[in-house]
This record gives sequence, structure tokens and C-alpha cells, in this order.
Amino acid sequence: MSKDQKIFKIALDVPVNKFFDYISDDMSIKIGQYVKVPFGKRNLIGICCETSIESEIPVEKLKLIISTENEIVFDESMLKLLYFVSDYYHHPIGQTIMSVVPSRIKKNSLTSSKKELIFKADKCLTSEVIDNFPSRQLRLKKVAQAILNKDLRQKDLSKLVSNGSECVGRLEKMGLISSEVFIQEISRSQQNQPILNKEQRKVVDAINNNKSFKPWLIHGVTASGKTEVYMNLIAEFLENSQSQALVLVPEINLTPQLEERFQNRFFDKKIVVLHSYLSDIERLDNWRESKLGNADIVIGTRLGVFTPMPNLKIIIIDEEHDPSFKQSEGLRYHARDVAMMRAKNLDIPVIMGSATPSLETWYKAINTKQNFKYLKLNSRAVESATLPTIKTIQVNDKTKLQVSKEVIDAIQNRLDKKEQTIVFINRRGYSPVLICSSCGWVAECERCSSRLVVHLKKKRLKCHHCGYDQKIINSCVECGNTDLLPLGTGTQKIEDVLKYHFSEAKITRVDRDTTNSKKSIEDLYLKMNNREIDIVIGTQMLAKGHDFPRVTLVVVLDADNALYSPDFRASERLFSQLMQVSGRAGRGKIKGEVLIQSVFPNHHLFDSLKANDFDSFSNQLINERESMGLSPFSYDAVFTVKSKNLNMAKQFINDVSGWAEESLVSTINILGPARPTIEKLKGFERFHLYIQAPSRKDLHMMLKPWISQIRQHPLVNRVKWSVDVDPTDF
Repeated sequence: MSKDQKIFKIALDVPVNKFFDYISDDMSIKIGQYVKVPFGKRNLIGICCETSIESEIPVEKLKLIISTENEIVFDESMLKLLYFVSDYYHHPIGQTIMSVVPSRIKKNSLTSSKKELIFKADKCLTSEVIDNFPSRQLRLKKVAQAILNKDLRQKDLSKLVSNGSECVGRLEKMGLISSEVFIQEISRSQQNQPILNKEQRKVVDAINNNKSFKPWLIHGVTASGKTEVYMNLIAEFLENSQSQALVLVPEINLTPQLEERFQNRFFDKKIVVLHSYLSDIERLDNWRESKLGNADIVIGTRLGVFTPMPNLKIIIIDEEHDPSFKQSEGLRYHARDVAMMRAKNLDIPVIMGSATPSLETWYKAINTKQNFKYLKLNSRAVESATLPTIKTIQVNDKTKLQVSKEVIDAIQNRLDKKEQTIVFINRRGYSPVLICSSCGWVAECERCSSRLVVHLKKKRLKCHHCGYDQKIINSCVECGNTDLLPLGTGTQKIEDVLKYHFSEAKITRVDRDTTNSKKSIEDLYLKMNNREIDIVIGTQMLAKGHDFPRVTLVVVLDADNALYSPDFRASERLFSQLMQVSGRAGRGKIKGEVLIQSVFPNHHLFDSLKANDFDSFSNQLINERESMGLSPFSYDAVFTVKSKNLNMAKQFINDVSGWAEESLVSTINILGPARPTIEKLKGFERFHLYIQAPSRKDLHMMLKPWISQIRQHPLVNRVKWSVDVDPTDF
């Protein structure tokens, strides 16, 4: 090895917690650059993270880097963040870094992404010209006619004909059409901006006067104008032309409405969105615009927290409480917590907003010993808008899944007034159970320890955990009885019930079965705002921060489900969900009403909800958690092992739990091994270990050597295992 030669330490997407050493004839490779390297019998894309003059492997055995790209994927500050994330969540460093790299880079696409084209008719393309095409050229005629009728996007060509690129190529050569780069037209209109009320102004001024690192919690009632506060803050921070803002939202469903509001407000700024409905090319282009500093505002879902932004000056986390911010597979990070660390590294403020903040965040914010700042918005932003009236309706076990007469009458009253209604039931499908009336057999998933859900319209039985799907059977597999009964209620059954009662009403169902694309979400907003929908039936998708000004009634069916859950967070989530969905009512000038059917109408949770008293409910939860030593008074991790071989999973979990007990300090508790509620999932048998520590330091001091030991287990590559730090689900 010559004195001038460097050893490049490359992060690769492999389950080994280290960098891999390579050499190169190109000494100009920079930290953060991406490269192609040989690894075993394949070539992989990786990121250069460090350089050195030493290696544990003899230099003559090191392999050469195959090729490099000039593009720097991550700068020093982003790599520092990713090192922290890998260490904190105990995830291999290479997989941590590569999991947040755009897929087109990981797929070995080391060239610039191609821009989409749009094809337009020239003046010489007429119906007469198309009629004169040879009769056998049907595809050419079809493409030409489509372009004559309307400009045609490149992505729509394949839907029109096979091999459409050949057709447009011929039409261009004939001089009949032209092509240009497609630019998404966004409806932007500079609108009169609402004047902030006193509460909003106070919040904005407080944050503007403290532009260094500080976590801020804006605790505002539903429809208190948190988005308007965000936009005012961003406007202040973007006064410097070299500034960028990052806005994180929990769900793709929230981005269209939020994007429209931001586009109308910041009509002179470049705004990009990052979410999973984008194509790989669109995502890469938006990611690059952010990385180059060209995008002023980035609106993204969970993964957006890792977007490179060289001039980032403020991070906003909308609906901070939402569990969607926690990644449940692979790198199990929480976007809120990563955003906090990123803001700290950059010395910039991070603002969290919610009507129902997570108990952990709320407790930190009200605790003066913490570094949080707590700001409240107590009233709705629209001057005449008030919080809805919430009423519980007594039902019993037999009638709790039916729609009560009081609810039917209330919906009719809204229909008579030309107002809109939301009916909320957090269960997809027609019925959650198909049971034999004779022997009690229940249809169960072959791959999971769960029941199959009846989807009556498509005559299918579906597993909502793994996606298993089969036809509805005609007879019991145990006794042959043909009287099979669908028990329980889902969105589809409620849709049928309401269509029976309100045959003239325009009724729409919104759940994962009907709303699975960005366009379907945008269509919902458009139809609601144009009064093309009278009643919306939906799952928790409707409980997110949507704004439907003409909704004056919200109905909640089967609200008691979470009251029986063994998960200690269940009541917190139920309260949050009900308060959020209740907040969809009465956001305009007409007062809203919320009707909740419950077997336990006098439960303290519903009492707090009726009084809009988040604080008293949360204080009660805090007292319960403190007495039981649960979060936020403990720091937790869940170790999971899964295997298609039950005995192998048992052996592995028993071995590693034994090791944990041997190295245990007195302050740490380990519960398990135990089977989770769904013991078998997607064909894998599962076991959990629950680890509880009094401090974050104690937890990580225990985890680090233990996980290193686990990686040496002889079965480590024959089972699937994971560690979830700060888990939100059990």
C-alpha cells in the first residue's frame, strides 16, 4: 500500500454492525459519496462514511471500489445523526444508513432520474389526418386521437396501448406532435391570510424570539388554528433566502390538504412533498431538490425526517401524538425523537403540535425540570366556532354494534339541514368473524393466529394482518353445516344499514379498502367540499387532522373496544382517537354534535371527553403509570424473535433471555419470554421479552453487550429477531 492510498470504509445494506473496507485508484472519493462495490458474488451500492490508512484486513486482500458517483448523499451533520440513530436503536450501521437512502440509488441507478414527458398535438394534427392513417395502424390512431383530445402524459401511455413509446416516436418524426418535460401544475392563489387571534399571536411571538434549539409543544384544541401558526412561523424563518423548513405529518392522507394550504400561502416558494405514493423517480427528484437547498419547504411523512436539507432552520411535527411516526419494521425509529436530536445537533427549534399530545411529550412539557416549552391554544380559530357538544348513548352488549334510533334521527336531522355527517367505526370489512351456527367453528387465517374478516361485497374472507385472501366458503369445514353467520360489525355492514335508512343520501365509505391512493384522498376532499357527500363512514383514517367545514355531526360506534385491551396505552389512544374524530364536527360557523354509543357511558374517559378535559384525564394516567413504573417513568425495549419453526424460536428466546438474566443489574426488570397477543403472524411463530429500566442510560448499558452476545448465537441467521427501543406497541 502506497503512502498516498486510502482505505475507504463503506456502509452497506447488510445485517452486520460495521463498515466494510475497500481501496480505490480514485483518491478523490469524499465522505458521504455513494459507490458501487463487490460484496460476495454480487455488487452493492454503499455510502463512503470514513477514510483510514489502516485496516484489520491485509491491504492486498481488500477489494477495489468498482465505480463512484460525484453526488454527496449525506453531509457530516446527517451522518452524525445516522450514527446516533444506529447506536440508540441498536440497528446495524450499514442498514441504518441505507434504509433512508432513496430506492433508486440503492437499486444501482447511478444516473440522474429522467424527467417525465408530456405530448402535445401540433396544429397539423387533425381528425382528418388521423382518419387517413392506414387501417392496420390501430395503436398509432389511438395514441394520436388521445393526444388530439388532450395533452398526454408519458406515464399514461402504457395504460392506452402497448409499446406506446414507439407510437409517439413515429408521430414526432411525422411532425404531428411535440414533447416537453412535464411540470405538475399546482393551483396557487395568493389569498388573504387570516389574522391571528391573540392566542395564536402569542405562540408565534414566543417561538420567534427563541430561534435556537428548544422543543416546543403547541397543545391546541381541535380546529384551534395550529396550521396557521405553523405557516406564520415558517414565513418568519424563511425571511432569510437561505433557509429551509421541514414539516412532518403522520399520514399520507394529510398531505394533499396541507400541501394545498401551503402552496396558496407560499406561492413564491418551492414546496416538495415526500411520501410513499410518489413514484421512485418523483421521490428521488424531490429528495435531491431538498438536498441541494432548492426546496424551501419539505412536507413529508415519517421517513422525511432523514431528508438532507443544508439550510434547515425549523422542524414542525404535526399531530405529534400519532403512532404512525413510529416505524414498526427494520429500523424501528420514532420520527419525533429523531427530529428532536436533529434539531439539537443543528441548534434549531422543533415544534410539536397536537390536540391530544402523547403522554410522554405532555409530561415533559408540563414538567419544569425538562427543557420543553409548553404553549396552549384553548379556543377554535374561527371566531364563531365552538367545540362540539359530546353525548354518550347507552347501549348493551347485544345492541352496541347496531345503529341506535337516536343516531338515525340525528343523521336525518342533518340531512334535512343539508349538513354532513361522519360515522366512525374502527373496523374494516363487513363482519370480523364468520362462525358456524351448529358447532361454533370460526374461519381463521392459515398463516396467523387471527380470524378472517368477512368482505361481503367481494365475497371474500381476508386477514387484516398478513393479507391472506380466500373465497367465502359455503359450508363449515368441521361439520358441513351450511348456516354460517357473519358476526360483528365493520364499515361495510354500517354502509348497508345507512343505505337502507337513507336511500336518497349520498353515502361514501372511507377505509383502506376504498382509499388506497393519493387521488382517492383528493377526491374525498373535493366531494366533501362540493357537498357531493352527505354521510361518510370510516375508520381511524377519519380521525386524523382533516378539515371538513360542513360536517356538523360525528357518530362513534363500538367505542368501548380499547377499554378491554391489555395494552397499557390503549385508553390513552382511545381518548386521543375520540377527541380527534370529535374535532371533525362544527369546525365552521354551525355548532357540532358528537354521539358516542357505549356500554359504559359513565366511564371516566367519556366524562373527560365531554368536558374537553385532556389535563385531568392525562393526570389520572400519569398517576397510574407512576404507580406501576410504566412510561414515562421507565425506559423500555421489546426483544422479538420469530421463526417458522416453533422449537427453534423457543430455543433462541430461552437462550438469549438466560443471557439477559445473567448480566442483569438490580434496577432492570425483564418480563417473559411470552407469546404476544397474535402468537403466529405471517407464518412465523413469535416470542417477546419486555425489558424495563429506570433510566435511559441503564437500558442502553444493558442492551449493548447483550445484543453483541446475541449476534454470536449459532441460530442468529436461522431466525428473525429485532430490538424495539421505546416501543409503542406490544
